[in-house]
Amino acid sequence: KIDDNLTALDLLIDQVSLIEEVDMTYVVTNGESYNKFEDWFKTIDNNKVKLINDNTTSPKAKLGAIGDMKYTINMENIEDELLIIAGDAIYDFEFMEMYNMYKDKKAPIVAVKDIKDVLDLKKYGTISFDKSLKITDMHEKNNNAIGDHIALALYMFPINIIRILETYLQEGNLRTSPGYFIEYLYQILDVYAYEIKGNYFTLK
Repeated sequence: KIDDNLTALDLLIDQVSLIEEVDMTYVVTNGESYNKFEDWFKTIDNNKVKLINDNTTSPKAKLGAIGDMKYTINMENIEDELLIIAGDAIYDFEFMEMYNMYKDKKAPIVAVKDIKDVLDLKKYGTISFDKSLKITDMHEKNNNAIGDHIALALYMFPINIIRILETYLQEGNLRTSPGYFIEYLYQILDVYAYEIKGNYFTLK
């Protein structure tokens, strides 16, 4: 039974904490919502969590999810492997299982889920992969499904992805949904799909 007082962020952080190799978790929000997250942050007792304010206060100024990733990397001088998770969902599976695949592949990993129960494909990237689980095609937020799975905003990246992310942004690509970066990434190097065994629940 889940404690009714726990937030989605609490549940995500509990999951992440089970991976011993994770030495810091950054929760990133915009300036407009920062005070609300600060109230939440005061309730947790975890010295491996840091709250980041991207200091944007209007829709036009927002950095987007990809922009926030780069902002945090720059502000915190991060030169390490990355576990990226959107904070608007709850996942009913052990992140450690996905991490074990990441350690085996030593390559970017994307969590995926069977498409059969998805009502609105425009909210997701649809994805296809081969027998080795290597991604062969992906379309972010598109009505036309190109596979029988959706890509979830849950990724594990090796350290070299930081440089590729910088190039992606310098080229003027979209900064919004992180799925656009995956759509770019699989075309230049091997990216693998991890099919989650449990379920996930979006909060939107």
